Amino acid sequence: MATPSEEMEQFAEKNAEQLANDGLRLISIPIPDDKGPGDEFTYTHEELGEMEVVVPEDHKGGDTMELLLDEDDGEDIGSVEVDLTPHCDVNLNLVTFTLDDDEVGLDEKKEEGTDGEGSDVEEDDDEDGTDGTNFMVWPAGIKMAEFVVSPAAKVLIKNKTSMLELGSGCGITGLATAAALARDGGANSSARAILTDLPVALPVLTGNIRENEGAVSAGSGLKLSTAALAWGDDDQAKEVLGVAGGSKFDLIVGSDLLYSSEKDIMLALSKTIDSLLDPETGTILMATRWREYDEERVFFEEMGRLGYEFVLASQHSEVLGGSIEEVEDPDGKECALSWKEFGSEKSEASKKYFEETKFEVNGEERCLSEVKPEDLLGMEEGDFDKYELTHVQIYAGYKK
Repeated sequence: MATPSEEMEQFAEKNAEQLANDGLRLISIPIPDDKGPGDEFTYTHEELGEMEVVVPEDHKGGDTMELLLDEDDGEDIGSVEVDLTPHCDVNLNLVTFTLDDDEVGLDEKKEEGTDGEGSDVEEDDDEDGTDGTNFMVWPAGIKMAEFVVSPAAKVLIKNKTSMLELGSGCGITGLATAAALARDGGANSSARAILTDLPVALPVLTGNIRENEGAVSAGSGLKLSTAALAWGDDDQAKEVLGVAGGSKFDLIVGSDLLYSSEKDIMLALSKTIDSLLDPETGTILMATRWREYDEERVFFEEMGRLGYEFVLASQHSEVLGGSIEEVEDPDGKECALSWKEFGSEKSEASKKYFEETKFEVNGEERCLSEVKPEDLLGMEEGDFDKYELTHVQIYAGYKK
């Protein structure tokens, strides 16, 4: 599928060397005169051969469109649209890689049962320190994007002027939060939103910002930018603070940050948040997709040791006088378990949740406690997304 064109073309031209290093290539494709938005056609490239192409919504016959390709496997980069209405008048257009499961270490998706015993799944990290998951949009990110623009989040972002996203990937959480800040926060000419990730993710992330920043900032003066930030790297953290004018952030956001649950990564993430969040005014909003329950709990325990409290964001909003309106979710309400309870074999409430929460697995009704790792491999995409959301919670954190 096509990427958003003009700004992506300009970005690709300015970052040709970086794209080449990442195995990416931008090609121009003329659209046949008889084709319109959403139509498919076959294009033959002199070097790459035939490829199926979809006309972008903002193009028509006779136009020229740009397509980013992964030269390592010939797969093109997909385009995902995330509709933030009715609470926010923005449709995010995000460039994502269309990678196979085995290319991102998901040939055996990490999963854990209620007994707290995780599966022994090895993650295939590339030399750049990533496993490819940063190039995709995950259900936790969509859930988080829907929450930050909802009425329940308004009281949590009120008067916030400096936002940092960690582990941005394609940027869905950071862009949605920036849109919320531009409309309900304290966005002005000095307001800033910085989306961060490892260097390999920055070309696509920066392209997504350039494509969406006009609609996101909505004339508020909010400035969006990207920066490289490896958790636990003091020098990069200082550079990020420099970009922000030297002041710490009053809002840090992220989704699925606990995916790699090794203890040293959990401690590095905690250290980075503590070093960059304003201790007086700062709030942390993060969507957690639970997998390795006890290992991921280390993050919350370490943050507690540093003096932070984490509660469900919806509950924190209600305490602060925010809206208790539910975010529209056809797949059910958010799980109300605390981070200490979710997946704990010591928690009766958690056991009840896993036994009573049911959904279909390829047409067969199952409860969560019955789902095995091998079941995930054969799931239909819709069923898999619903399953993912049963393990997603959105937390708010702050310094006590």
